[in-house]
Amino acid sequence: MAESLYGIQLSYWDYLILHFPVLGLLKAGILVLLILRVLPSEDPAARRSELSVSGSMTVYEKQLSVVLGLCLLLWLTDRIHHISPGWIGLAAAVYCLVPFTGLTQKNCLNTEVKYGPLFFVGGIMGLGVVISQSGLGQAIVEPLSEHLPFTADKSMWNLVSITGISMLVAAVTNLPGVPAIMSPLAESLSEATGFSITTILMSQVLAFSNVLLLYQVPPVVAAIQIGNLPTWTVTKLCLVMFVIGLVVLMPLDLLWWQILGMFDG
Repeated sequence: MAESLYGIQLSYWDYLILHFPVLGLLKAGILVLLILRVLPSEDPAARRSELSVSGSMTVYEKQLSVVLGLCLLLWLTDRIHHISPGWIGLAAAVYCLVPFTGLTQKNCLNTEVKYGPLFFVGGIMGLGVVISQSGLGQAIVEPLSEHLPFTADKSMWNLVSITGISMLVAAVTNLPGVPAIMSPLAESLSEATGFSITTILMSQVLAFSNVLLLYQVPPVVAAIQIGNLPTWTVTKLCLVMFVIGLVVLMPLDLLWWQILGMFDG
């Protein structure tokens, strides 16, 4: 959407530098600690003697490691070759499905893939587009934008306000609905706040990386179904992580953005 609306091609490397230190690495560490607390399990060391000792990597494991390594290398260097990360990921997926590689069985799409969660994810993502096209998203965002005192000399307040609007959109629709609704409004929000359009677009990540309830994230719902996880426990985990995200991670992330100069117009 950024490319089609504004001619902005997002770089994987720039995206990584902007979001990974706080919303990726630090948040992952906090999430691991919370999972150990909320979803405890017995120590696997107690059954270590029962497990067979694995040997060296098989040919297929080495082959897949090379494919994933090349994927990551090409993603990290996209500022040099300018190939979209989506095309790189698609090429890797197609390679894995080619029969002569031996990485997947010939009938894996018919026998091993669970299509239920895929249809669910597609339906939820389509719901975000329907809400955007129907005008419901604009009906939510535009009145809020009109009543928020956006001024060029209050950069921190402007970004917090835009993130708050995006979080509200995520609660009303779902996380895929945030870019569908907020991206077309990026230009008008840029004019109101003095931020660049790229900064407005990147502010969406602050919203859709902070999950309030399960229905907002189709992959999490699919993971619960596949892993047979208790819904209430995962919901409680999301609620606690949401509060930590607001109180701890967002201020740290805004400070990181300020260091990188993202508040400049």
